[in-house]
Amino acid sequence: MPSRRPRTADTFGTGCTPTVRPEVPMFESCCSPRESAHVLRARYGLPVELYADRPLLTLGAAVEALTLPEPLGRQVLDRLSELPSTPVIADPRDRRWTFLVAPPLPNHRVPQRLRTFLQGYSVTLPAPGTRIMLPTSDQPGGWHWADEPEPGGLRLPHRAVALSAVRRAILEGPPARLTG
Repeated sequence: MPSRRPRTADTFGTGCTPTVRPEVPMFESCCSPRESAHVLRARYGLPVELYADRPLLTLGAAVEALTLPEPLGRQVLDRLSELPSTPVIADPRDRRWTFLVAPPLPNHRVPQRLRTFLQGYSVTLPAPGTRIMLPTSDQPGGWHWADEPEPGGLRLPHRAVALSAVRRAILEGPPARLTG
């Protein structure tokens, strides 16, 4: 049976055709914010909204976030490396990383004592309803993936798992490197 080529069409009336193929850099073929939002929805299943021509994610019942300084973020990501998908968004200057996490079911707030502990290390848990920027670039000069999620349905680490990794990174410091 002959293989089928994916149909392409100018679905946005811009003269450009966005592609959603893993082998192509994510935003290389995007010509507008609408196309970037389409790629984020199609490739990762993210519930993207456009606000002022920027792809945003509103935090709530489906997705929560943890925002932390980049050095601590690297340690946390290293501790979560065994998970199949850990989406992390980096700001344009790579100063802060935002981990997308799944809220617990039933949903409950993070205890104030833990929030206070985390704030001492510049770790924040944005409130439900907060809009966060989604990547718009394949390059570090803009909002970009520090760790790109796996294509397909949205899979997020549970909030408790991510918070545990943050707490361990704070208490234990950077992992020791073996020298050969």
